Amino acid sequence: MSQETQIGNLSGGISDEDSRLVDSILNDINSSSGPGPGPGQQQRGQEQQGQQEQQRGQEQQQQQQLSPDQIKMIQQQQALRQQQMAQQQQAQQQMAQQQASVQQKMNMIQQVGSGASGATGDIMESVKLEAKNIMTIVFLCILFNIEQVDNLLKGVTMFVAEGGGLNMQAVFLKSILIGLIFYLVKTYLL
Repeated sequence: MSQETQIGNLSGGISDEDSRLVDSILNDINSSSGPGPGPGQQQRGQEQQGQQEQQRGQEQQQQQQLSPDQIKMIQQQQALRQQQMAQQQQAQQQMAQQQASVQQKMNMIQQVGSGASGATGDIMESVKLEAKNIMTIVFLCILFNIEQVDNLLKGVTMFVAEGGGLNMQAVFLKSILIGLIFYLVKTYLL
């Protein structure tokens, strides 16, 4: 006759050695993701697979011996490891995003730096092209701000302020006249 041990008769305690074995099995499972086996690694991979199957069998036997509290603790450790791996992946993704952002900023700085010398050239070219218009406006402003024009406007009481100078209506009239004369000169002479 063979003797069989009932599961209920097994002790509920777990030794430190059993705990380390479970931890090493979990570490092996978590770190098993990697590149595919090379030609020399196929045999080792088969051996490892056989060992893992043995370890899984042992783990299942040990889990049958473990108390519910110990099983919960192992499950919590597994969840914690998975959470840590997820955090590491997130940190790596954030680093990659930051590097891409820094690269974009560097590219923008290089583009602005190379375009700065071209921008001053563009400004100078537009000033040269608009030089006639600019000179016409400057001339009209000087012309309408000389004392003789102010005296002409002071002859009309509507444009004189209480202090004897020109009021805002006179300034407005000067601005309109400068705009009209500039338009006529630009349209018909320039």
